[in-house]
Amino acid sequence: MPHADDTLSDLRAGLRVSVVSIAWTVVASTVSIAAGISASDLVLVAFGCTALLDAAGSTALVIHFRHALRHETFSERHERVAFLVVTGGLVVVALATIAESIERLITRAHGEASTIGVVTAAATAVVLTLLARSKIRLGRSIPSPALFADGMLSTTGAVLAVVTVIGTLLSGLGAWWADPVTALCVAVGALGIAAFLARQNTE
Repeated sequence: MPHADDTLSDLRAGLRVSVVSIAWTVVASTVSIAAGISASDLVLVAFGCTALLDAAGSTALVIHFRHALRHETFSERHERVAFLVVTGGLVVVALATIAESIERLITRAHGEASTIGVVTAAATAVVLTLLARSKIRLGRSIPSPALFADGMLSTTGAVLAVVTVIGTLLSGLGAWWADPVTALCVAVGALGIAAFLARQNTE
């Protein structure tokens, strides 16, 4: 892969956006998972796990881009590893969320609204939307299917953040089904995105 000045600039930008993504998602996911467990709020936990996955994918991309900048060569192996971390983890989180959602719908288990969780999710919706736009643009420009996939994951996280706010608020108003149903919908969507990304990467 030729390393023109614009390509190097895109690689550096990809490295920066991945580092920012790690910093934000680690904090947001930690707060969300803790708040979700405390309030027995499934959608908050699912949101936090997806954010952790985003951080894991971004970490793989940081290693990938640092290697590319240091050695002036684009490692296809690092690219594949980063891609698999993002898509594979997305499938695992989606399947686990689907299983837990179905169990809660059957047992009618429900949690309580978490103010800190809602605030964190709302802020994350904005941040992840901005990060997703940068990742998708740079993923196409470099090109890096792994960064593009991470951008799609960030998009999923942003949507899940919005759903988290809605589901948590509805649960607090007595709609016990809102939490598992919204988590289930996002999980199914995440599986669809993972399948789409895997198909695109094999074409």
